[in-house]
Amino acid sequence: MSKGIYTVSQYVESKCNLLGKIQGINALIDAMELKLLDVTETSEFDEYQLDDGQMKIRTKYRSSADVMAGIKGLEQLKQRYVNRHNGRVSVLRGGNF
Repeated sequence: MSKGIYTVSQYVESKCNLLGKIQGINALIDAMELKLLDVTETSEFDEYQLDDGQMKIRTKYRSSADVMAGIKGLEQLKQRYVNRHNGRVSVLRGGNF
């Protein structure tokens, strides 16, 4: 993809494997959390941008609650990718009675 402005879904979709998608989601979450810190100082929020050197992402939100909902959604998606990558694993441990 050429460098331009893309949506969050286009950014994640552009990653070629699960680890790349997980890393991309982590970068998005980090950018959103930093912007959320700015929001708490100013009580205003319009947009955030992420430029990973290959793509630029610009997203607009109306409130900090919108940002938090976006972060929660990205974390849930990331967990699905992590589960796909690692597979489902159960760990049985003996209890200390």
